[in-house]
Amino acid sequence: MAETIGVGMLGAGFIGMIHSFALRSQELVRTPPSLLPRLISLADLDEPARRRCQERFGWQTAGADWRAPAEDAGTALFINAAPNHLHLEPTLAAARAGKHVVCEKPLAPDADTAFRLWSETARTGVVHQCAFIFRFIPALKLFREIVQSGQIGEVIHFRSSYLMSTALEPGQPMSWRFDRAVAGSGAIGDLGAHHIDQARCLVGEIAEVSALGKTQVPERDGHRVEVDDAFVAIAKFANGAIGTIEGSRIACGYGHTGRIQVDGTKGSIKFDVERLNELEIADGIAAGFRTIQAIRAGHPFADFWFDGGIQGSHPIGWTECFAHQAHHLLTAIAGQGSVAPVAATFEDGYRAAEVCEAMLRSWRSGRRESVTYRGLAG
Repeated sequence: MAETIGVGMLGAGFIGMIHSFALRSQELVRTPPSLLPRLISLADLDEPARRRCQERFGWQTAGADWRAPAEDAGTALFINAAPNHLHLEPTLAAARAGKHVVCEKPLAPDADTAFRLWSETARTGVVHQCAFIFRFIPALKLFREIVQSGQIGEVIHFRSSYLMSTALEPGQPMSWRFDRAVAGSGAIGDLGAHHIDQARCLVGEIAEVSALGKTQVPERDGHRVEVDDAFVAIAKFANGAIGTIEGSRIACGYGHTGRIQVDGTKGSIKFDVERLNELEIADGIAAGFRTIQAIRAGHPFADFWFDGGIQGSHPIGWTECFAHQAHHLLTAIAGQGSVAPVAATFEDGYRAAEVCEAMLRSWRSGRRESVTYRGLAG
């Protein structure tokens, strides 16, 4: 019999339900983790939302106060899937209570808060993970392995775009994502943080950025909107590579489109989230691109779900990637591995926040801005 670990979670909305699905899936995978999660305590101010999540996924208790899942003696893992301004206090309370912690991205609304969350959590000694889910898409994990192997040579250029149309309608109601006090930024933190983290994974640290933002809909429900609806940025990496990153929640016709490409001296690789299980690879200067499916034997997570190589011919979907992420975390908590470098720690979340903040500074100043990273004292 596997041991169990009690889980508490703040946030019963869309992301909270996906985390719940990922936790419940752990006993169904080919090799379950040695720690199986028990869904103990759920919190959300939205009573209908938390009731739906509780009934669908079997949370034992559900209430409005985040202190229940963060401080309950029966929980040893706390997942924060709440809006950005609620990441700091509940997560730190859980870490100080000795609970391992997961926090959704962006880690915090601003870099100072993200640094505090990382530094104070690190002092407690608990396992911490920032939920950058792109790291657990099998094709992108294979992408990283190919880049690190040297197959495409020295990296020259990173380029990415993350396009959606979710904020295009002027009549759309005001929500926390449009409130700077709650979210910190708009598309930069919501979409850009994902691709900033991928840029760091695939190429290295970002040293300088030059960025522009745009607020297409300046008012919603009588409230002024002070966050960006779209942004474009140019980046210089510490290793000399260059890059472009753009994100938009006002790109007409796009549902959930995320494209990432890395060009090297010997080849290039492309990924499109709408073709989740595929990579396009160019070997050589004029060879053109060939498409491979990242579901074959030996590829990342190819044997995660089923025995006998069945996975080797079947694609997976977005929600399964959250199960990969949860399995990795539970394995680390059990002492059978570490969160980094496969998953993001709170330090990774903090470093992405510094890049986001440099982009915001560049937009406001009209100048290229350096990215400075702080380290922990002692």
